[in-house]
Amino acid sequence: MIRFCTILIIGLLVLSVFQVIPATAEDVPFGGVGLQVVPTINGDLVVLNVLENAPAANKGLLPGDLIYQVNDFTLQGSDFGTVIAKHLWGPVGTSVELFYRRPGVAGEKRALLQRSAIDPRLTVSPTVRNSPASSDKGN
Repeated sequence: MIRFCTILIIGLLVLSVFQVIPATAEDVPFGGVGLQVVPTINGDLVVLNVLENAPAANKGLLPGDLIYQVNDFTLQGSDFGTVIAKHLWGPVGTSVELFYRRPGVAGEKRALLQRSAIDPRLTVSPTVRNSPASSDKGN
């Protein structure tokens, strides 16, 4: 009986340890905010399209908006691929704050968004999506 109780207690301790350990980065899927963007010559991002019902659409971002900062990272002079991979995309459920300007509207705006599961193919322009280099044929 003592041996059974000892095994039961050890088993419960092991289970409690597994419940406390946070998920690793590999366990959490990456997500985005639902924007299709292109870089300007100086590194800022112009919104081309906003996915319907995505976090960005729910916060009112529109095509034509000019994003100049993501969280505390200023985009001017930045690499487009790095901005997308390390600043716009991130673990689903995490927050990202976008600072942007809207043409024809005075002042600067900001939106706090929560990343959600979004198919990255939906945020690539049709030209890139349909190019022979991006197809899965022959790979």
